[in-house]
Amino acid sequence: MKTWSKELIDKTRRELEDMLTYTDDSGKMHWLIGSSDLEKGAHFKNIDGTRFGIMTVEDAHNGRYIISLKTSNGQESFTTVDELIDAGWVLD
Repeated sequence: MKTWSKELIDKTRRELEDMLTYTDDSGKMHWLIGSSDLEKGAHFKNIDGTRFGIMTVEDAHNGRYIISLKTSNGQESFTTVDELIDAGWVLD
């Protein structure tokens, strides 16, 4: 069975559980991931290699783990970080 590296799983967990955010002068919230400053959201990939998506800064900041799929208009929603990772999602 294909799995993500422990480092990538740990990074995803850390960025979602210990989010660093700030609001700029215009009122937009930003998500800091390493050296990246993301205004709209973070990109995610799935272990199946066919699904990619984005989680908005606001959703992640509010503990809503919702990934909007890039390949369709659908969404995948998770209650916990563990549930998201168990479903094969990690930061891209």
